[in-house]
Amino acid sequence: MPVPVTIPPELWAEDDPTGATLLWLREDGAAVGAGDPIAELLVEKVTLELEAPASGRLRIRTAPDAVVHRGDLVALID
Repeated sequence: MPVPVTIPPELWAEDDPTGATLLWLREDGAAVGAGDPIAELLVEKVTLELEAPASGRLRIRTAPDAVVHRGDLVALID
């Protein structure tokens, strides 16, 4: 069963509606391990890493440079 990769709500302030720009560090279909950095989130002037929640193949569901928000589904790991 695929494991969802979502934008964790604790990464930035709840009252910040602007979202973040998503930059992928891995390509679609890449093998990833749990805890591997798979993307960067650019929130205002801060860069945060998004880690893989599980090991498997990364299936990207969000375009590079997309603006994402807390809780958004951005990928799956098979």
